[in-house]
Amino acid sequence: MNRRFQGWIILLIFLLATYSPPVSAEGQIEPVLLIRLTLKPQVTLRGLGPITLYYRSEKDLAEKPHFSSASWQKVEDAAIYHQLSWQVTMVDGQLILHSEQGDLITGDLPILLHNSGSGFELNGADYPGNLILWPDADEGLIILNEVGLEDYVCGVLGSEAYASWSLEALKANAVAIRSYTIHSLGKHDAFDLCAENHCQVYRGLPQAAVFRAAVTATAGEVLTWRGTPINAVYHSSSGGRTRNNEDVWCGLPLPYLRSVEDFDHDGRNYQWPNAYLCSVEELAHGLILPGEQALQVTPIPSVNGERVGFWFGGTSGGRGLKNEELRRLLGLPSANFRVFCYPEQTEITQPIVLPPGASLLFVGTGSGHGVGLSQWGAAALAARGYTYQQILRHYYGTEVDWENYATAVR
Repeated sequence: MNRRFQGWIILLIFLLATYSPPVSAEGQIEPVLLIRLTLKPQVTLRGLGPITLYYRSEKDLAEKPHFSSASWQKVEDAAIYHQLSWQVTMVDGQLILHSEQGDLITGDLPILLHNSGSGFELNGADYPGNLILWPDADEGLIILNEVGLEDYVCGVLGSEAYASWSLEALKANAVAIRSYTIHSLGKHDAFDLCAENHCQVYRGLPQAAVFRAAVTATAGEVLTWRGTPINAVYHSSSGGRTRNNEDVWCGLPLPYLRSVEDFDHDGRNYQWPNAYLCSVEELAHGLILPGEQALQVTPIPSVNGERVGFWFGGTSGGRGLKNEELRRLLGLPSANFRVFCYPEQTEITQPIVLPPGASLLFVGTGSGHGVGLSQWGAAALAARGYTYQQILRHYYGTEVDWENYATAVR
């Protein structure tokens, strides 16, 4: 785990053992995250306040390049006028910043843009904190956002949820996002988290004030199990019932990621928009199996008899895939699906051999992996009058330390 957070986590565990009600984050020390952004070139940058420019002579991104590092040095002979828009590109290993008035800043060293608090506008979206522009010989221009935890949670909430949901549903999502964030630190070596589905979608600060209200109302609150933040995974819609973590991914069963009834039936993503057809040849190609041969398809059951995957095999070998792996391989909306032979449309519940030219038809409900908090289910429970604590208790269970919510930002 990142050393910057080790002491903070110890403090968090202590706070959870000696419960105190949530308090405002004003005037308190807040953890800082380093997020790798995903922006389409050409990047347009504009400061929302005065900008100070720093550079770093070290080009290796092996260590997390935070602003607090003594290796950053102030650039005395260059200025970023925040009233102007700047185009950011990288050409032949050189970082180039070109303003709308013709100002030019170039170099092959990483630079940090420090803002006094207003943040930046990148391709029309607002990003709080500092920006790091890192030219990399292999990956090109890397853009990092150094951002406070609560601003990051607000940004993810605005990217992953809907402003039309009730405040209690958004508060439940905010706590899940914050808990997942702290649990996930260390997924990347050179930065804390990426801005895509691999970690969490982050597109800067949202415009709707309700997202900030939900984050502020739950500031610093995390879910813990055995004194540490839980892996509070979440998804859009399970399709009627969430999944056990071990049925979806490899790993031991976690008591806070158990299958529970979902209430997402009226959600936007409950029904698949259409069925998905995949030929034996296409599937064999994705599995790296000979496509001209018959394909044996065998359902894989869980310990309670529920089908959690399939084994696919031919004369030269085979491969087993869980539903989630099959979802990602074929680009399906969720891991909650039924599989039929096509065109017979007979559901595959027993081992079967499909001849060349046959197809599989996938029909399902839900959106996402189906583990943990269901976002549309949370919205439905909130509409029924559930509080965000009750929503979280339903999806993550009583094994989580529910009574000892604490403020981590101190």
